Amino acid sequence: MNNNTPVKPSPFTQQQLDAYRRQGDPLADEVIDAFAAQYGASIQELAEKLQNIIRMPTEDDMLSIINRIFPDDENIRNALEKYFTQATSLPDWVDADKLNLGGQVFQDHLFSGFMVLGCSSLPICYVCRPDVKVLSFTRRLIDDAPRRLVETSQMVTDVMSTGGLTIKDGRLAGKGVQSILKIRLIHASIRHLLLQKEKLLAAHPHANDIDPKNFLLAYVYDSIKDQCHWYGDAKPDAWNEEKDGIPINKEALAETLLTFSFLILRGLHKIGVHLNANQQNAYLHSWNIAGYILGVDEKFLQHFNNFKNTEVIYEQILQRRFGSTKDGILLQQSLLEVFSDNAARLIPFGRILHVRRLARLVTSKLISEECYTALGLKLSLYDKFIRMFVWMGVRTFGWFVNHGWLRPIADYMFGRIAQSLWDWRADFSEQQTKQSHDKHGICNPLVIPRHLIKTSHLSTSKK
Repeated sequence: MNNNTPVKPSPFTQQQLDAYRRQGDPLADEVIDAFAAQYGASIQELAEKLQNIIRMPTEDDMLSIINRIFPDDENIRNALEKYFTQATSLPDWVDADKLNLGGQVFQDHLFSGFMVLGCSSLPICYVCRPDVKVLSFTRRLIDDAPRRLVETSQMVTDVMSTGGLTIKDGRLAGKGVQSILKIRLIHASIRHLLLQKEKLLAAHPHANDIDPKNFLLAYVYDSIKDQCHWYGDAKPDAWNEEKDGIPINKEALAETLLTFSFLILRGLHKIGVHLNANQQNAYLHSWNIAGYILGVDEKFLQHFNNFKNTEVIYEQILQRRFGSTKDGILLQQSLLEVFSDNAARLIPFGRILHVRRLARLVTSKLISEECYTALGLKLSLYDKFIRMFVWMGVRTFGWFVNHGWLRPIADYMFGRIAQSLWDWRADFSEQQTKQSHDKHGICNPLVIPRHLIKTSHLSTSKK
């Protein structure tokens, strides 16, 4: 890790960040407003039409898909065409070489990166108090945690895999681009439903006969409480616009982006993986392009250009959003339960190797003690004793990564750890995926393209 870059104070004042907390996403919100104008008379129909956005195929030629799916809705078609056109325009600071190198860094450190994602990035999301409210309104994050977690990790794979972020015909393109564009519309849908909740409830006061599979309805009907076991008799904390700002606002998006970019780099450093400045900056640049597509304000992105500058802003925003909540604790518990169940099922001699403790112990080393405690987690003396050996092993594998002749051992071990957490599968046919799922898993597995599974060390060629 390059520590020679001088540390600068944050370029953002508290007042500026307060203003970002009041800003939504006009481009994506315009699309949802078009849907609401057309279908707002029925909350069921509106939620179903918004779900159609999520179901749209992930392809570069989105305009033809829009015309096919919404042939009779001119206002919606126009709003979607504007959205996809503007969101994929090339920013003047895009660097194709950095995009390639950033993807190669991801490929080189695929499995160690997934370990950091599960044991650092996601837990940090759960200590950001306002953001946890948004996450907790949909019961899928806890009642259906495995599927939701796989969707998150699949998005990361789609974005950072070869061809995920590319430049084609003067526009941003690739599977990752289309995945992010759909996520941005999901964010806008959630923002609309939370802000319009009281109005929608007044017009549609009863939650009878609603479809529990349509998670968007949870934002109106308090997580469909009678069909959701994890809250008991309680309801999610109500969204307070005066206190919490706009749901999924510009400040929240910037912090979320950094959990996928900066925190992965920091986690790799903590486990002993060495990246030079070019590799760090290229990885940040790739995620900055992803953030640009997601709607992160470009004033943030221009400062996420190196590790040290990014760290200052990350710590500033985290301090503003930090807090322990019941929802955050529940989300972290569901995350650890998924990881523990996968580890116990996939690793032989699990009881002897304490695999159910693996994710919890690694998490305690990758995040601060304050964050760990805020998630309701504690370490016994025995945990601390076992953690010494677990962390020694993780650091050893990290050291192996930096030495070519030992790298295959590290790749294998990190691959096993990542598989024990995420239950990933190699990319194969849909029928094989279903057979494997029926036999082994509790949800569709994370699918990793075969060409990524064997580390290629591509990024080490550029210094």
